[in-house]
Amino acid sequence: MSEFSLENISEKIHYGKTKDYFQEVLSSYHNGNYRSAVVMLWSVAVCDIVYKLQYLVDLYEDKVAKSILDELTTLQNRDSKSSVWEVNLIDDTHAKTNLLDNSEYENLRYLQKQRHLSAHPILDSDRQLHTPNKETVRALIRNTLEDLLIKPPFYTKKIIEELLVNIAEAAPALNTRPK
Repeated sequence: MSEFSLENISEKIHYGKTKDYFQEVLSSYHNGNYRSAVVMLWSVAVCDIVYKLQYLVDLYEDKVAKSILDELTTLQNRDSKSSVWEVNLIDDTHAKTNLLDNSEYENLRYLQKQRHLSAHPILDSDRQLHTPNKETVRALIRNTLEDLLIKPPFYTKKIIEELLVNIAEAAPALNTRPK
């Protein structure tokens, strides 16, 4: 059984910008900069969700994705220094779309908590900065890759219903085989 390779799976990242940003995560991880890797991984995950929602708006005029992005913009305009919009983005994407299932959502929420511990001066009882260990960071990276980054965006409506309607509408053309 071969070992899971972060580098190999990162080649499957759907968006070029996400793939470029993700290289900074890997660089930080490989250099032992685990706090930095976690902070950047959160940023990459948030950006990737925004890119996927924008794709759905641009390609399918997806109303759900548009409403999530509009709310994100409203929150950012209201307070540009607040990060509330980031958690709202994850929550709304999970609740209103098919982009994140329950386990993927919980993994991202855990990443966000680790990002908080890594990005802020959280001191332990010895007045040392919180530092996630290598295994935790690797697990966060792997989960984010598999749960989000390598997945293409999915139309937020019920895709099966949409396919059945399309097939029903095209049935006369599809049933042209001689009997």
